[in-house]
Amino acid sequence: MIIRSNVHTHTDFCDGSDSMEDMVRAAIACGMDTLGISFHSFTPFDTSYCIRDYPAYMRELFRLRKKYAGSICLLGGVELDLYGQRPRECDYVIGSVHYLKEGGSYYPIDLSRESFCTAVREVFGGDFYAAAERYYEEVAGLATSIAPDIYGHFDLITRFNLGGALFDEGSERYMRAALAAADRLPRGAVVEVNLGRLFKGEGGPYPSDRLIRGLAARGCRFMLSSDAHCAGALGYDFDGQCQRLKGLGISSLVRYKGRRLCEVAL
Repeated sequence: MIIRSNVHTHTDFCDGSDSMEDMVRAAIACGMDTLGISFHSFTPFDTSYCIRDYPAYMRELFRLRKKYAGSICLLGGVELDLYGQRPRECDYVIGSVHYLKEGGSYYPIDLSRESFCTAVREVFGGDFYAAAERYYEEVAGLATSIAPDIYGHFDLITRFNLGGALFDEGSERYMRAALAAADRLPRGAVVEVNLGRLFKGEGGPYPSDRLIRGLAARGCRFMLSSDAHCAGALGYDFDGQCQRLKGLGISSLVRYKGRRLCEVAL
């Protein structure tokens, strides 16, 4: 395995299906030396998927750090939604947009195809490009409101757009909105190459090849991410994606090795 770490990992402390210890054991078994256990930040307007018991999460993280100290480095992180609450302490922050805010309401973009299409119809009059423009404005807002260490699933707005069923991701209007957000990220921003949808067989990685090239041209760096919600997803297709990225002109990736961010040549 070229990349031996993953820091986008969800357990049953939020919306993952496996325990933290199950995830740790799976990471060790597949040869990782560093695992970050990230939870979804608390969102008071939607408690269905976010952190349920932060003190218990921290107690379990400390217990497992001690138990597996000779085998793997464990980091505690948060996937902080633009509208979520930042925890008291964490080793790193993944900044993500999961909702479009309109007035006092929050509309999830990755819950289901039906709910997404309903939101686009009710808020944007059925204009998916207008929804994408709003989404990318909020992605750009991550840089100023959160300043994350990692930008999560950059083009999550395409979650249910398999095969271009809802809108054309190659259109001038869509690409203009996406690249405008990329222009507002800081130089050297770390953007994850998120394989969660690929593991589920529901589409390709985030970002798309087209956006990978656009982000790279703007000085962004990339980090492989399982976005694992179960133990079997950890490290899924990491080596294959390294070859894909190399084919797109990406010469290196960044990863956490222990608490240090380092660069790995492809």
